[in-house]
Amino acid sequence: MVVYAMTLFVSLATYRKYYDTALKYFPMIITYTLLNEVLGYLVRTYDEITFFNELKFSNYNDVIYNIYAIIFFCFFYHVYRKLITNIKYKKWIFYGTFLMLASYIISTLFQNPLDTNLYYALAIGSYILVFCIILYFKDKREKDFNVVQPHNLMFWVSVSLLTFYSIFPIIYIIGYTDYQTWVSFGLRAVLRALIVIMYLLLIVGFLKGRRLAFN
Repeated sequence: MVVYAMTLFVSLATYRKYYDTALKYFPMIITYTLLNEVLGYLVRTYDEITFFNELKFSNYNDVIYNIYAIIFFCFFYHVYRKLITNIKYKKWIFYGTFLMLASYIISTLFQNPLDTNLYYALAIGSYILVFCIILYFKDKREKDFNVVQPHNLMFWVSVSLLTFYSIFPIIYIIGYTDYQTWVSFGLRAVLRALIVIMYLLLIVGFLKGRRLAFN
């Protein structure tokens, strides 16, 4: 939560660099992430803060993470669809958005979203996001732009998301389906390290990004 707060502060301090770009609502997403984590911690830790009346469900906070994931994915799918110029790639992202939403709807037939994280749908949404990032870089190459653009905030956003979401779904599914492996390999620490790396990359992007370089 500390690194979330740091990233939010830097994103607001550098907001003039991207306030009129596809990422203009990004600080709201970071704020939502921070508040979601705070609420999730409170529900998990304190019995008197709960979404359910039944005592056995008092510490369940999965529902807020399921909602968060859908909003997070939709935001970035929209960002990449807006920045990419290739019409075919735009259509693929549009279809990918519906595939992600459909995966969440289908998952609710087999898992209760109120007390279980829909981890298979989360994995599908994550890899669709990775696919969007690949399309973004591919679109850059097709326009003869350098893929590596140190002063383009969107480059750092893409690298940070790619670093996290290419690995995160695998770790997360293991955590829910093979808890012994999760504990034996210390995957909770790995997941937290990936989160820190992702947000530190975002901070670098906010600091190095230049308004004219955004694309």
